[in-house]
Parts: sequence; C-alpha cells; structure tokens
Amino acid sequence: MADILIVDDTVANLQLLSNLLKEEGYKVRPATSGKLALQAVQQVKPDLILLDIKMPEMDGYEVCQILKSTPEHRDIPILFISALTDADDKVKAFKTGGVDYIAKPFQVEEVKARVATHLQLKEYHDHLEEKIKDGLSEIQILNQEMIATQSEVIFTMGEICETRSHETGMHVRRVSEYSYLLAKLAGVAEAELIKQTAPMHDIGKVAIPDSILNKPGPLTNDEWGVMRSHSRLGYQMLDVSDREMFKMAALIALHHHEKWDGSGYPDGLKGEDIPIAGRIVAIADVFDALGNDRCYKKAWPLDKILELLNEDKGKAFEPRLIDLFMDNLDDFIEISVKFSEKA
Repeated sequence: MADILIVDDTVANLQLLSNLLKEEGYKVRPATSGKLALQAVQQVKPDLILLDIKMPEMDGYEVCQILKSTPEHRDIPILFISALTDADDKVKAFKTGGVDYIAKPFQVEEVKARVATHLQLKEYHDHLEEKIKDGLSEIQILNQEMIATQSEVIFTMGEICETRSHETGMHVRRVSEYSYLLAKLAGVAEAELIKQTAPMHDIGKVAIPDSILNKPGPLTNDEWGVMRSHSRLGYQMLDVSDREMFKMAALIALHHHEKWDGSGYPDGLKGEDIPIAGRIVAIADVFDALGNDRCYKKAWPLDKILELLNEDKGKAFEPRLIDLFMDNLDDFIEISVKFSEKA
C-alpha cells in the first residue's frame, strides 16, 4: 500500500483529497503546514507528496527545496497542487524539484490518474535502481574473483620459479609481505598491488639453465651475464598483458636489481628514476635472500644483514626506505618468523 503525504493549510482540501485517495486504497497522512510536513517525512518516508504552495510560515517551494537537498528524501516524487495558475509559478514549481503540477480547483479523475502514474514511475525507478545495485554488486564480486585468480596465478608462478632454484615458496611469500609493509610505511598508494605482484620478481629465472641457476660456487663472468639476463627476460614474459597486475609484475621483474647509485642492472637507472616498486622489492629480496640458505651460501646472521643494508644505504638502496625499514625492524622480523621455512 503506497504511503501518500498531503500538505495543505486548508482543512477542507485535506479532507477532500484524503477521502479521495483512501478510496483508491492508499495510506494517507495529512499535514497542515510545511513544518509538520517535514516532521512527517522524517518519521516515515512517504512514497509520494501532494504539496500546496501558498501556506503561512513555510510555503510549498521551501518545503520542496529542503526535501530535494537531502539525499535520503530527494527521490520522493512531489506533485504541487495549487490555485496559482500563473506560468511563472508553475515553472518555479518544476525548478524546485516538483514532478507535476495540478491546478485548483482540481478534477477528481485527474488527481487519481496523476497520482497513480507517478507512483508507477517511482516503482519502476526503484526497481531499476535495485537492479543496477544488484548488477554492480555482481560485477564487483566477479572483479574480486578475477583479481584473486590473477594473484593465485602470479603467486604460483613465483613459487614454481623458486622451486627450480631449490628454494621454497616461502621466499616469495616473505618478499611479498616485506614489500607490502615497506610500501605502506612509505605511503605508496599501490601497496596492495605491489604485494600481489612481488612474488613474480624472479620469474625470468625459469629461462636460466640449471647449471648456472643452481651452481654451488661463484659464477664466471659469462655465467653472471646469463644470470643477470633474468630481469629483462622476466619483463618480456609479463609485459604481454595489459592487465594492471601484470604491468606491475613486469615492472618489478625488470627493476628489482637496479641500485640507487646507478650501478645496478639491467638499465643502470639511478635514484628516483627507478620505479618505487623496484626500489622496495630490491630491499625485501636482499633482506630475505641473505637471511636464508641458498645453494651458494649459508644464511647470514641478522646483525650482519643489517650492517650490509646500512652500508649500502645511498648506494644500492634508497636511504629513506632503509630508514623506514630500520625504524620498523621488529615488524619485518615478525613477518620472517611467521613465514619461516619451519612455520
């Protein structure tokens, strides 16, 4: 049953309209002033308002303007019903937000028809809005599922790459978590995206021969040249997609071995010319690599790792990021313990 609020300072008009609309099966609430009308709307939001214009203290225009200025009430259809017949009055009624204008003295059948029409339009509008909300909700769910699937693919590919070099998937998990924390500390807007894509930083190693990748001793100059190629190879593998996630993963793969002083590879970028994601993952990768066993070395003690990071501050690594890392060292160690090989 539709709820209709009738606003008129003339009691006879209120009674006439109330009786008329009650006969049509509507729930009717009368209000004899603009102030009472606004109170009634606050108590229960009506489906439609029949609103007189000429009333003491607060006229119909002001009532309409107030209602249309509040988000929760602006969708209520307001039909002005007035003895004012001047064209300017009607134009003003529509400009303030009215959807229709009924002139007094009114025709009973006209009032019935106009009220029924606008209630039907409101029902269509509400139904359409609900459908749009449902559609947007479904799109958001599908988008979240797509992002989750992309993340799983990226993480799994990172794990596969690390397995080839006799390392566990925990390395990529730790690098991901370290990178996320450091990005947040640095105020990087893409922190979540960096977290999702950091596991792919060494994906290019899938193209490196096992004899070089898992060599227990030092690499020759030629072998080192092959090993260094993994950055560009990883970029080429990932840059084939226009997806934001793969674009970021490609950027990280290419730049996570660049150094702050320009002595890194593959492009010898320097300072802030190195994308922030590459600068962040560089620190995360080195911190984790040094703290865990590799085929060519044993894990370093924490004090030795911190000493190297401080020594390379301003050389390999951005000073600001190293300061943030050191100031929040306990949080990084907590991640290391949480995602340790024995966890």
